[in-house]
Amino acid sequence: MTNSALLMHADSVRDADLFVATGLAITDPFCYLEHGSRRVIVTSTLEADAARRNSRATDVLTNDAFGIRELLLGGMEWDAAEMEVIARLLEREQVAQVTVPPRFPLATADFLRGRGVEVAVDTEQFEDRRRVKDEHALAGMRLAQHATEQAFARVRELLGGSSPGPDGLLLEGELLTCERLRDEINATLHAHGCGGEEPIASAGPQGANVHEHGEGPVRPGESVIVDIFPQHVATRYCADMTRTFCFGPAPEWLTHMHVTVYDALRRSTEAIAAGVAGRAVYDVACNVIEAAGYRTSRTAGSGEALDEDFFHGLGHGVGVDVHEAPGMGLGSSSTLRAGDVVTNEPGVYRKRLGGVRLEDLLLVTESGCENLTSFDYELEITP
Repeated sequence: MTNSALLMHADSVRDADLFVATGLAITDPFCYLEHGSRRVIVTSTLEADAARRNSRATDVLTNDAFGIRELLLGGMEWDAAEMEVIARLLEREQVAQVTVPPRFPLATADFLRGRGVEVAVDTEQFEDRRRVKDEHALAGMRLAQHATEQAFARVRELLGGSSPGPDGLLLEGELLTCERLRDEINATLHAHGCGGEEPIASAGPQGANVHEHGEGPVRPGESVIVDIFPQHVATRYCADMTRTFCFGPAPEWLTHMHVTVYDALRRSTEAIAAGVAGRAVYDVACNVIEAAGYRTSRTAGSGEALDEDFFHGLGHGVGVDVHEAPGMGLGSSSTLRAGDVVTNEPGVYRKRLGGVRLEDLLLVTESGCENLTSFDYELEITP
């Protein structure tokens, strides 16, 4: 029997670990086994030819090779038959120990253990396989980032083309709403080959609820937090960027927040390089924000649930998923590596007012980082 092998069973459209391992985007679950120099895919006959053409596998086999049709004809349910196929694959490959990702199906793990296979979960190993981005990944991320910046340019165009009205900004005779901003963002992303999760366009006090998508009219003199995190459809790699806008002159509180957050972004970006702890970068941002008179998670009192000022992590990895390792936050134990792509997104918020968040996408290098974001940080937009 061999030493522990890597085993995955999922669909590679939703499972980033499997997509990165195989290069395939298949909507139905399939099995992938990696041991020694062998990369084995077991899938249906429907997907087998495409897997042979497009995957990184050394061997592509079908479920029929392991008797799935006979199992089904004998009355076995599909899910049970798939688990039996995996067990037969491991027996054929003489694998008695497997390492699986944290999202591996529990029922399958229990079934394999019942057949004498040792199954161990290793989150870090699978995260590590996706962290350092190759040129293909970076090309996809640059395309996603370009689309993101085009969407931000459209937001600025819409805000700049508006005028104050009694109930909010008017654009072409109609109220400019958060919903309209999102529709225009999505249309721009689609035109540049991107899709993904719904962006955030959150105006006024609702912006203090960091992940609230936003609804209702946009008004002069309030913060408008726009956070766009698309996936480039062809490559499946993502980008992530945030800016904060204000139509017309910004009130003093908003200007102070923006200056503080921009300085925290700039200073913490300067601290990023291979070998630097993610927590250390977070601390740099906290130093700036605390010096400006705001609270952070590291200064909150024992048992206090901080939900204003700076109360979220500073950044995270980006890849096939928008949120990946490594992290840069209060509880981060990660050390940055050359080839990591991370966000840097300090923010300050007040519930009754709104807030400011600025976010760039950064490629970590040995000596620092390359900023993949080229969009400016201007707060005020005048017609």
